[in-house]
Amino acid sequence: MGRSMAPNTYLDRGFIVMVYIFDAAPVSLRTDLSGALNRAHKRLGQTGDWLNGEQRRAVVAETRHSWDCHLCQVRKLEPSPYSVSGEHQTFGNLPASWLNVIHRVATDPGRLSKRWFQEALSSGLEEDEFIEIVSVCVQALAFDVFSTAIGMDLPPLPAAKAGDPLRCRPPGAKTGPGWVATIGPKDAGPDFLDFYANDSHFYIRRSMTLVQQETRRLWDLLNHLYLEDPRLFELEGLDRGISRAQMEFLAARASSLLGCYY
Repeated sequence: MGRSMAPNTYLDRGFIVMVYIFDAAPVSLRTDLSGALNRAHKRLGQTGDWLNGEQRRAVVAETRHSWDCHLCQVRKLEPSPYSVSGEHQTFGNLPASWLNVIHRVATDPGRLSKRWFQEALSSGLEEDEFIEIVSVCVQALAFDVFSTAIGMDLPPLPAAKAGDPLRCRPPGAKTGPGWVATIGPKDAGPDFLDFYANDSHFYIRRSMTLVQQETRRLWDLLNHLYLEDPRLFELEGLDRGISRAQMEFLAARASSLLGCYY
């Protein structure tokens, strides 16, 4: 992943002008897709629910850096990631508990386990922090991989904005159905009911609802990279260049190569 990074500003008559990163893509992108990618890139440097802008930017940087981590490369070849010990190659500005989450999500997502999750919490991470770190990591991976796939330089790191996160846990959170607490449709407050408005409560959508606004940020990107509220019908009324069958073929192949068994 060590490629040059496209600039996101330029000078025009002495004024600094912002450039929306994915508007300069080397291939034609749907307007909704380039908009979602641009929003995600900007938001990753803004204050989140539990992390501030500097921390979120650092997670993006570490996610990108993890692809060159020697420990992660060796572990990937072993039957179990626990069969090899050592230290991650890092920028050195994040706690070890964060690094173990980021590097495993980025380089070995097919073998994440409840043991890995419990180790993260026992090392000092709050459950809510864990969710936001994973979300930022996933979004960073999404726009880096997408950029590489279309032959585009990796985007620059997002600009970090000042501000303190509220760090508030929603009252309706309950453990399950997976490892972490979630907000189910019956427990959603009035400010989150719309997230379940379409009666399509896939567990993959519910999985990170403990951190509600971060969940919205994540799905604002994923809905445009794939499909919003995917059903079994064909792409009725949606602007896509390939058929649903072709999309599912590509998704299945990518999942196989990346070890995603959802």
